Amino acid sequence: MKDIQVKEIMIPISSYVTVKKENSLIEVLQALEADRKSKTDHAHRDTIVVDEDGKLIGKLTMIDIFRALEPNYKKIDPAQTKGTLTKKFVMDAVRNFNLWMEPMQAVSERGKHLKVADVMHVPEDVEYIRESDTLEKALNEFVMGVHQPLVVKNGETVTGVLRFGDLFEVVRKRLLSDV
Repeated sequence: MKDIQVKEIMIPISSYVTVKKENSLIEVLQALEADRKSKTDHAHRDTIVVDEDGKLIGKLTMIDIFRALEPNYKKIDPAQTKGTLTKKFVMDAVRNFNLWMEPMQAVSERGKHLKVADVMHVPEDVEYIRESDTLEKALNEFVMGVHQPLVVKNGETVTGVLRFGDLFEVVRKRLLSDV
């Protein structure tokens, strides 16, 4: 893992699905669907949010979308969800905050009115990684709980995205080649 740099497996930002904060959630899902139909390899399930100049201002992931579709997640104290979650804690939260108790129609209606700005995640410093960093560093960050995917930089310029699944594929192929 120390012999492979992030830039060798990252997806260049120019090849990633990008959206603007003014886009609706439906437009995001349509862009992801178009990407899925045009790819023979693993399609994107996350998007990068860019400003008018094409500079990254956020990420929009599957987790972000689920959290936006179920607004009661905002009632849960984030400090309580750090570390290992017990089954009892999760089930108590589901009951106490009525998570996902609404009919799917109500969830769909909510989703139709959401904008990217309502849903997107602004990356924290820990979510950035350098092109020259090793996959070992990236793997440690993913496993330790960094909000996926990692945003790749060369200096101050965002150059790509590193997905956990792509890193897993490198490890999987290496393990199988040694059999």
